[in-house]
Amino acid sequence: MNRLKNIFEPKSVAVIGASATNGTVGNAIFSNILQSNFQGSVYPVNPKYNNVMSVRAYKDVVSVPEIVDLAVICIPNKEVENIIKQCAEKGIKGIVVITAGFKEIGEAGKKIEDEIIEIANKNNIALIGPNVLGIINTQKDISLNANFALKMPRSGKVAIISQSGAIGVAALDYAHQHDLGISKFISIGNKAVIDESDVLEYLIDDDETKIITIYAEDIRHPANFFEMAKKANAKQKPIIIIKTGRSVRGAIATHSHTGALSSSDTAYDSLFAQCGVIRVETLAQLFENAKGFTSLVKPKGNRIAIVTNGGGMGVIATDAAERNGLTMTTFEPETLEALKTKMPPTANIHNPVDIIGDADAQRLNDALSEIAKDKNVDAVIVSILPTSETDMNSIATNLCDFAKANPNLPILANLMSLEAEPAFEELLNKASIPNFDFPETDIRVLATMIKYYNWIDQPPIEITKFEVNKNQVQEVIETIKKEKRIHLSEPESYKILEAYGIKAVDYRVAIDLDKTIIAANEIGYPVVLKIISPDIIHKIDVGGVKINLKDENDLKKAFNEIVESIKNKKSDAKIQGFLIQKYFTAKGIEIIVGANLIQGFGSLIMFGLGGTFVELFKDVAFRLAPLTKQDALNMIMETKGYQILKGYRGQSSYNIEGIVDYLLRLSQLVTDFPEIKEIDMNPVKVLEDGFGIVVMDAKAILIEEQKIPLL
Repeated sequence: MNRLKNIFEPKSVAVIGASATNGTVGNAIFSNILQSNFQGSVYPVNPKYNNVMSVRAYKDVVSVPEIVDLAVICIPNKEVENIIKQCAEKGIKGIVVITAGFKEIGEAGKKIEDEIIEIANKNNIALIGPNVLGIINTQKDISLNANFALKMPRSGKVAIISQSGAIGVAALDYAHQHDLGISKFISIGNKAVIDESDVLEYLIDDDETKIITIYAEDIRHPANFFEMAKKANAKQKPIIIIKTGRSVRGAIATHSHTGALSSSDTAYDSLFAQCGVIRVETLAQLFENAKGFTSLVKPKGNRIAIVTNGGGMGVIATDAAERNGLTMTTFEPETLEALKTKMPPTANIHNPVDIIGDADAQRLNDALSEIAKDKNVDAVIVSILPTSETDMNSIATNLCDFAKANPNLPILANLMSLEAEPAFEELLNKASIPNFDFPETDIRVLATMIKYYNWIDQPPIEITKFEVNKNQVQEVIETIKKEKRIHLSEPESYKILEAYGIKAVDYRVAIDLDKTIIAANEIGYPVVLKIISPDIIHKIDVGGVKINLKDENDLKKAFNEIVESIKNKKSDAKIQGFLIQKYFTAKGIEIIVGANLIQGFGSLIMFGLGGTFVELFKDVAFRLAPLTKQDALNMIMETKGYQILKGYRGQSSYNIEGIVDYLLRLSQLVTDFPEIKEIDMNPVKVLEDGFGIVVMDAKAILIEEQKIPLL
């Protein structure tokens, strides 16, 4: 049995701190439980009262004569620890701690919270909170409203998980205003014991919940969340999330371009993208998307038809469709002929169909009936404005009948009204037809639905495993650690990459000018000359790179200029030698590939167009290791550079498969060796199709003293 059943499906509830005094939290919670018509027994626990609201009260929870499944605690924070001990003695396995004043107020509060965590874990107690609004279960045979702010919401298909009590209030209020039915509400607060992944596990198996919405300030265990999201997708239960903190960059080292462009928020974006979670920016978007999914009809494609009685609304919807990647379908000739027969001469029978302002319910039904027969229509949006000729209730009734007759056709509505709470809203809700205020909202929501269903329809893809030389990497890392440094030189970086099949341009290492000349002759001119120093990360910044050296004279001059520049700009740098590389003249595109380790997530892999301006243009994409082949391809396709790589306007196409291969090999490397903090390959030269892909520069950094970068 899921351990949250005691919380969401209790047969008995004790409210510890229940009060007869209006305006107190204990009074509000106890009152809400009574008024919600809870189907079990409820016990007020408070030594100050003999009864609360005509219900016999008990001096402590141990004195309650019956078994108690759930305890709701709303007493001063300093008393909570002792009360949880009493709950453990009573054998209570579900607790919701409403009380605030724990880790959110500082070290003193954290100490108390740590103590209640220890008690809860020792006694296998599922504890939600502390510092929460409460919980709600609208299921008829439970009907529990154990929160201190709101009345019971309308029963429905949408669950709400909120880390913030205040946002929880706003979310429930918004859902009420927009007539969105709620299955469960959970305020998780400080997440001392139970976190969002635990709640997800329960909701995934909850038959009453079809859509899950989340407000989160952090995800405590990203790996657990990932697994729960996969399970939710297997049951076609979309998860829609607001994750705050986009503007707060993690405290991550920025020694490389990858590190500079990474943040905890890019890790969250990657996490959600890789497990099919829908991330939104606002509460409005959260519930608009949730409402769209209440139709529970899966679009089979992105070709849509729009039917309206106002031409302007059709134009707005058409523009929105183009912005959101939907296709305004072209009707079959038979459809156009049928519409021409049934519609008045002034109507527009082409998509978007305008049945004009005097249309009644029958005309709408005639148009929809013909459109539904067209094989090119994957979804329909109906946008109707109230006019003197339009009975909106009749329109809604006919639309509901049409939806019932076409159960496999997604239908979204934009039925407008001059009334604050039009009667037709209830008709549409019962028929699971999402209705929105504006047609562009219908379009945006439908586009999100199509994207989600396309994502979950992808066949499962195994992680690619290459044959590699792990021993070679281990030897390099051990050498670095013995020398008590964390920065790998460029040749050392090449060595670990080559062990995983990532090819670098032909190079040699020399310690003086004579050996540099010998190395250049072996490679063949033209060459590139670079300084090797653990103290110089960006060589160009200190004049440590010279390119396209055509002969020995060029090489000598470049050597002396580099030495002089380092003396002037980085005189304290330890020089390990000089790197001589073949100057690569083959035509190609420069890209950047990298990895950055982020606490809780593992390594974040980056791809983008490369060169010195990568941080300026920031045309990059991220995913978390380990990558699937589809993850790697999605990264490439997300960038503007993809258009160039695949052959823009008749130009040559480049080795995209080679990039995918390198991304997968890098993913395997950083997964096998989590002590690698950062790797930066920039530039990497991608040649035309049929040719190769070569790393031109690389740097790597290990974790310092086993410390992982903080969020």
